[in-house]
Amino acid sequence: MRLSFFGACREVTGSNILLETSGQKIIIECGFFQGGGNSEERNFAPFMFNPASCNAVIVGHAHLDHTGRLPKLVQDGFSSQIFATAPTKELTELVLEDAQKLMEEEAERNGHKLLYSKSAVAKTIDKFTTIPYNERVEISKNVYLTFLNAGHILGSAISVIEAEGEKLVYTSDLGNTPSLLLDEPENVTDCDYIICESTYGGRIHEDTSKRQQALAEIINGTVTQNGILLIPSFAIERTQELLHDIDHFCTINNCQKPTFFLDSPLAEKVTAVFKKYPKFLSNKLRHEHADYDFFGLDRVKFTTSVDQSKEIESAPNPKIIIAGSGMMNGGRILHHAKRYLSSSKNSLLIVGYQAKGTLGRRLLEKEPQVVIFGQNIPVNAKVRAIGSYSAHADSPQIIDWISKVSNVKKVFLVHGENDQSVILSKLIRKKINIDVEIPQQGESFNLTSSTQEKTFKRQVNA
Repeated sequence: MRLSFFGACREVTGSNILLETSGQKIIIECGFFQGGGNSEERNFAPFMFNPASCNAVIVGHAHLDHTGRLPKLVQDGFSSQIFATAPTKELTELVLEDAQKLMEEEAERNGHKLLYSKSAVAKTIDKFTTIPYNERVEISKNVYLTFLNAGHILGSAISVIEAEGEKLVYTSDLGNTPSLLLDEPENVTDCDYIICESTYGGRIHEDTSKRQQALAEIINGTVTQNGILLIPSFAIERTQELLHDIDHFCTINNCQKPTFFLDSPLAEKVTAVFKKYPKFLSNKLRHEHADYDFFGLDRVKFTTSVDQSKEIESAPNPKIIIAGSGMMNGGRILHHAKRYLSSSKNSLLIVGYQAKGTLGRRLLEKEPQVVIFGQNIPVNAKVRAIGSYSAHADSPQIIDWISKVSNVKKVFLVHGENDQSVILSKLIRKKINIDVEIPQQGESFNLTSSTQEKTFKRQVNA
């Protein structure tokens, strides 16, 4: 059994692992690199394996940093099955279609090559085979997969892979608890190896019970200032949690002001998928909302078309605009940021992880001026953050989850900036006494050999 790491190594984006076992090659996720000056170059770079020789792909959840290069994989020769839960398949289709459209517009605007076509997205979705939670399936000869609820986003899955008498567990992204929308991540009783995310490996989240109060204070401040609140939000999970909390705020405050806009066609479509799969939502939420009206959609104005989006500018203040993308590296949020960041009456609320190099990260780090669409924009708006909206487990939650798994020989930490992974690795060694590796880009591990030797294969343009 051999593991090779080709993405999300000492960084948060670009998830991509190759598992070679039982004579089979299994790709574990294939996501976009995001943030940083060379992300586009890395996304265009050839894979460090032959896609045509691979036997299956496993996808833990639909976020773009886990799925964004799947159509490139298919375009480059992959022809087998892609395994995911049913909600992940539907959400991935929406996410990839949206990403392809944005790339197409950018390619046309800047005159550069397109990473993949619409037809490649369609071919990719055709290759999906859906698996429910807790059902053991042979995905390739002598390789078995079981999905468990990861509690991260709708349909997200922990992958339990069995082959050659070994059991490998891949967390993909592990959910933050407690979650308004989802049940807690399921526990694994035992395994030989864990590949675990470490996005917040060195941090402790704010108390989630105070989240609605913090949001209410920021909304009320916007009303008092007669200003505008911008919330860059990921279309999946974060937006739905915001809608739920806005409904709660409006119920308490009778919501005469402000006006709420959801300026994200993708988020609107994603919310419809949430309503389609209520059984993947938490038991508590379904009990509280027997009518399945989880998000109070009548409170929010949806702006689907470009013209509707532009009309937001003429709407009276105070107003709150939720728009993508979540890291502010594209999407309609940029037009609103360009228009409103310069006013001290306005605010920007960060509710999700911001990768290094993204506009959202630069604003969170209090840059006094940013460039949007080639124009210098002074940042006079207040920049706030609510960390408890994170969909990722924090350090104590990750430690607690790993501590419940028996017989672990080694933990591999991925999907975390180096400082976060290093802190988490020390905590795992100290508190659970398990050996830890933090793979470098292109590093391989032979798990079933007595020496467990490492080798390197450097990625072109990485």
